[in-house]
Amino acid sequence: MNLLSALRCLGFVFLLAFGSAFASEDKYYEGLLLPDDFAGPISVTVELRDLQGVLVGRVKAGAPFYGVAPVRSGEMSGEKCDVQVAFHGGAALRLTGTCRPGIFEGKYSQPGRRDAASRGTFRLLRKEPERDEEKRDPMRVIGSAASITDCIKSNTRCLSTCPQGDYNSEFLCANRCRTRFKACKAEAGQP
Repeated sequence: MNLLSALRCLGFVFLLAFGSAFASEDKYYEGLLLPDDFAGPISVTVELRDLQGVLVGRVKAGAPFYGVAPVRSGEMSGEKCDVQVAFHGGAALRLTGTCRPGIFEGKYSQPGRRDAASRGTFRLLRKEPERDEEKRDPMRVIGSAASITDCIKSNTRCLSTCPQGDYNSEFLCANRCRTRFKACKAEAGQP
């Protein structure tokens, strides 16, 4: 083995070891935005990739955003994350908070607006990426439930995204989930 091939092998091992330290990991979070004006929650799914402190990805949100948009700018410093998204139609969203391996929580705002509906809190739980056969929106329209089992699964997902720690937010979220569950049961033909 000559010196050149030994250096090439050593360089390859170094790149392999050093490069894995900078490998990015996709993070998928799902949950609700809870406005300060106690209006209905807004379902949101966030897909992020950390590229050495720069966050890239996309955000899917319900009303009033209605759609999927790429992350316009995102930064991660330790456990602190700041993500900004611009949806079609001019609606913007900024998520600022703590992004730990299992949860992304903090405050959100809509830049350019100052009313209570444009800001609030969020708590997004980490989830596994969807497989092709499981591509269903977790906050799907209740009327599409085919059985009581679907209603129970939907209610479980709804309750699992409720914030914990703030009694008022917990209470409002649980009430919304209960109301949706009752509507789903009625649609499925159960008492």
